[in-house]
Amino acid sequence: MNMERWILIGIIAISILALFFLVPKNKAREAWMIFLSLQIITWPAGLLAVEWNMIDYPIQLFSFANEFNRSSFTFEFFLFPVTAIMFNLYYPKKIKKTGTFFYYFLFAGFFTCLEVIIERHTELVNYISWHGSYTLITVMVTLFLNHTYYHWFKKGVKGTETNE
Repeated sequence: MNMERWILIGIIAISILALFFLVPKNKAREAWMIFLSLQIITWPAGLLAVEWNMIDYPIQLFSFANEFNRSSFTFEFFLFPVTAIMFNLYYPKKIKKTGTFFYYFLFAGFFTCLEVIIERHTELVNYISWHGSYTLITVMVTLFLNHTYYHWFKKGVKGTETNE
């Protein structure tokens, strides 16, 4: 097994450990909702970026699946959703607009830096007509959409709990 596959396995293992140790048990349901709802955004967006030849993922963990889904299973279905879970569950309750921007920038910057480092030093990601700044912007927008949905979802859940 080459180094790139070990990196992918490591990312998945770290993501699972982060879920296990950083998600409170009473927030597990919310974490699943965040995890799945983010994948609704990342799956088609990732496919479009790959199909439009903007980015390529030459080495996949499940290489046989690369014939059908050339987007990154590890990044779009594990790392980014786990990042979104941490983003949403630990979102500060009272924060000013500049603080909100920096909070988004911190999480999107983490994800972007990780992707750029991996793109430069491994064969896992290949930017064709893509740039790290595109990742930063799309991750911030995706986190905003996901956080907006999460906030709306929490309001609905709280409303149903009080009616019971």
